[in-house]
Amino acid sequence: MKAFGWILLALGVLLAAGLLGPVIGLALAVLALPIALIAGAAVLPVVLVLGALVLMLGILGSLVGGLLAVLGFALKYALPILLVAFGLWLIVQSRRPSRA
Repeated sequence: MKAFGWILLALGVLLAAGLLGPVIGLALAVLALPIALIAGAAVLPVVLVLGALVLMLGILGSLVGGLLAVLGFALKYALPILLVAFGLWLIVQSRRPSRA
């Protein structure tokens, strides 16, 4: 137990001095690689399905946005022009004598 105590003391001093941190970080990174590989392989189908869903929703959103843009254009420009044209047509129609 005394030797284990000396080992722990040496590890603590090296860790406190900043000499052991990079070694432990590298060891943990190497140990995490298989876990990351398994987790990535498990999550890949979910990511692909979500990506396809986001792509479809993006296309649908673009179509809705384009439709609303055309509607906005029609309300801003075409509707007043049509109202003026229809009003002028009604004014002109009422001045013509009827043949009946």
